[in-house]
Amino acid sequence: MKIIQKTIRKAYQNWSPCKEIRCWHYCGAFDGTKLICFTQNNPIKTHAGAYRIGENFNLPKYKEFPFFHSESRLIDKLLNRYNYINPSWKIVVMRINRCGKILGSKPCINCSKLLQSVELNEIYYSLDDGNFMGPTVDKIYLEPFDQLSLAHNG
Repeated sequence: MKIIQKTIRKAYQNWSPCKEIRCWHYCGAFDGTKLICFTQNNPIKTHAGAYRIGENFNLPKYKEFPFFHSESRLIDKLLNRYNYINPSWKIVVMRINRCGKILGSKPCINCSKLLQSVELNEIYYSLDDGNFMGPTVDKIYLEPFDQLSLAHNG
């Protein structure tokens, strides 16, 4: 799928190994196949925007631990940019560990609540085997060479 390939390519452009961070989570929002917003988490820095998301969407965990997840940062950026969320937008979430391997990135319970509350239902996320899961299919298989070529060709 084109949106998954675009997300993988963009994530590897932003990825850099770091001893202090086990993995990075990335999230892209698409209007059709056009990337309209792309974010990554920040597991080491609190942010007022994460707290605001917790307040606005009644997510106590975000208020207690105001660290942006890639999904919450995406919603924050979309609301700041467009002032609304279009339910037809598609979301792709993925995780890359410090060795550069794609791992599972199913949204956590709080991010799932957040995405549901803004009526974003077409969510694709990476699996531990480097493939992706989508809302209408069991599994989206990527050829192993696709991941490597997407990672190294920007």
